Amino acid sequence: FFQSESRSLSEMRTGKNTKLLLTTTKPNQTKKTMNQINRTYLALTASGILTCLSGTAGATTIFTEDFNGYAGNQNNTQGNTGLNVAFGGNVAGWSTSGAGPMHAVDFGTSNWAIMFWQDNVITQTVGIAANDSGTDYEVNFDYGTADYAGGQGTGAGDSILVEVLRGDNTVLASNTFTPGAWDAGNYNLDAGLQGTLPYVGDGTGDVRLKIGPAAGSFGQGRFAGEIDNLSVSDVIPEPSSAILLGLSGFALLLRRKRSV
Repeated sequence: FFQSESRSLSEMRTGKNTKLLLTTTKPNQTKKTMNQINRTYLALTASGILTCLSGTAGATTIFTEDFNGYAGNQNNTQGNTGLNVAFGGNVAGWSTSGAGPMHAVDFGTSNWAIMFWQDNVITQTVGIAANDSGTDYEVNFDYGTADYAGGQGTGAGDSILVEVLRGDNTVLASNTFTPGAWDAGNYNLDAGLQGTLPYVGDGTGDVRLKIGPAAGSFGQGRFAGEIDNLSVSDVIPEPSSAILLGLSGFALLLRRKRSV
């Protein structure tokens, strides 16, 4: 039955010849078809895995703070910019220390950023659930220079210190960020500076953020800088380049075989 590709039979029906076509398939053709199906399936599987792995990199935001809930004593306008500035203020969920904190600048319609005058420090009062053991996290924020009514602007060597504190006030992670000197093109957040403080959780409980002038800027009679738009996120690591390269090559090889 497998010796020919097709056969024709004739039957008489109402005086006319009607041809019935019977088609048969050779065993080697069936095997070839199944191989093509398998290669197609494997190629689609590899491509799907590659797509999934490529899409795993990302982050989940756990905490945000834009400081727009700031309430303080607005008594002046900022030198060079004319923006409203205030002192002696507060934001819910933060404690303060130093002379006249919190100082802040309003970019318009209560869009506040916090400025750090010589010894001003702010610390969260409520912990963030962002400290699972072995998990990668990031603190991200905008930062820049600061001034009040003029003459107290950030110097070229001034920095702010951002710390991640454990529940017992020990430091889990910290780094300094230097915005440069207060000058045209670098007023407040004009330079578009974005800071990132990465850390790895150690499983000791909730963490809090603490921000203030760095050691070299502390008590210098000027503003060390300002900060806005804080966030804390856990980071999903990207798949290694070796895995992605291997899967890409595997999918390409299968596509080539399929086309042969």
